[in-house]
Amino acid sequence: MAAMMPKVPVELTDYIIDFLHKDARTLAACALVCRAWTPAARFHLFRAIVLQDHGFVSSFQRLLGTSPDLGLYVRELTVAKFVTASSVFLPAKPPLSVADSLPQVLCQLPHLRTLTLAHMDLKGGEGGTDLRTLHHSTLTELNCSYCQFTDFADLVDLVHAFPALSTLSIAGLTWKEEARLLEVRPLPAALRRLVLGREVDSERLFGWLLAAGAHTSVTSLAVRCASERDSDLVGPFLEAAGPALRELELDWSFTGDKTIGLPATISLAQCTALEGLKLQFPVHYSTTVPWVPALLATLDSPSIRRVALEVRLLGSVDALEWAELNKVLGAPAFRSLEAIAVDVNLWPGVHKDVAEVEGIVRTRLRPFEEKGMVRFGKV
Repeated sequence: MAAMMPKVPVELTDYIIDFLHKDARTLAACALVCRAWTPAARFHLFRAIVLQDHGFVSSFQRLLGTSPDLGLYVRELTVAKFVTASSVFLPAKPPLSVADSLPQVLCQLPHLRTLTLAHMDLKGGEGGTDLRTLHHSTLTELNCSYCQFTDFADLVDLVHAFPALSTLSIAGLTWKEEARLLEVRPLPAALRRLVLGREVDSERLFGWLLAAGAHTSVTSLAVRCASERDSDLVGPFLEAAGPALRELELDWSFTGDKTIGLPATISLAQCTALEGLKLQFPVHYSTTVPWVPALLATLDSPSIRRVALEVRLLGSVDALEWAELNKVLGAPAFRSLEAIAVDVNLWPGVHKDVAEVEGIVRTRLRPFEEKGMVRFGKV
């Protein structure tokens, strides 16, 4: 009589299957082995779904129609034209819009947490999407980039469709008109993190954020400045939002000048409760960046604990004006500082390796290196 295979506890098989979270083919095989393995395999298979076009949407809807419980596993949904296809669904891809199917899809995903819309035509009208129908009560994160709207008010409708929203990330949005009367409503009460990426330079957008009270509720802000116009819009918003902010990430992508100074419109003076500050910026050939210590000198927050510099290094490490940086960070305004992180993305053409750059950084920040406060990393 053949010996029976010993029974393995479900807790152990679940733990083993967790290691396969990036291997869709093996997870699919595990789901067919036995009923005990199915939930753990499906948890990873269906946790994050990508839908590229109408073919993907139709296949996914048919699957949910025959097995509606699969929708319970989905936590992240990406709908985009130009993304890597989901490893779960590989149907034919007719060039049809998927926007009109979004309401039906969302209502079948009761535990969805993150929705990403990228390169989508979300313009309303005949055959289009009424964004007010996308209501979802559990969604907490919305990422919307390079999408097209008919009216600016449609973007507002989209944000208000998710009452539990805590994180909003937008970049490169466009709209044809601003004809609809905009009803100014407070943003979702849970909204705490706001990410403003590339090509977000609309006075209308910043005006709406202020009118809707984003400056009083958002505690974590990530924003990008790449021109004087950007700084003219970001500066006043940063001044208004400053007292509520605990975390700030500023991507400073100014180029063209040999000396990158600090625009008069940008200051951290109102960020009086800030705990963490991250500055991301490039250092080009023959460029200096005196704006870094100049910006830090405007901050006076007794709560500041962490300062991080993420540098895209194409030029000299000494473009950072380390002496002035040491002076500013050693001032009483930074008496609560616990860590200085410097992360470097070393571009081709820089005639130093990462170890050499790390040595220079630690030497230049010697007063803080001696206190064990310097953290160095490679991006």
